[in-house]
Amino acid sequence: MIRLNSVIATLILCSAATSSALASADESNPTDESVEQYLYHPKHEQKNFDADVDPLHENSLQGFDCMDQDKNGYLIEQEIKQRADCVDNAEDRGMGLSKRALVILDLLDADRDRRVSKREFNVWNEMQRQQHEIKLGD
Repeated sequence: MIRLNSVIATLILCSAATSSALASADESNPTDESVEQYLYHPKHEQKNFDADVDPLHENSLQGFDCMDQDKNGYLIEQEIKQRADCVDNAEDRGMGLSKRALVILDLLDADRDRRVSKREFNVWNEMQRQQHEIKLGD
């Protein structure tokens, strides 16, 4: 019985200590201003997620505007067929003429809306660039 009482007393003390620690933690929560420095702030206000792209490498978007015949900011299968005339080193970028345009569309179209945005095109080219650099490092 004495042992049970000491266990209960220990639990009560631990519970009280935890409650006071939680109460003091609430008082020491960082303010929005102190957290603000760690948040990402783009250089400009992004109005269109698919079109407002800031590529890491300037040639990541090379060929996109040339293929985008209707200038709507997206590539469809028919426009991807123009890659031979528009995209430099298409083979290295995974868009070689040996692949059908539908296969390339399937590879680049991350959100599966049957069209390729500038953002998807940029991400694909950045990934191809990284894979190419890794292969060179082996």
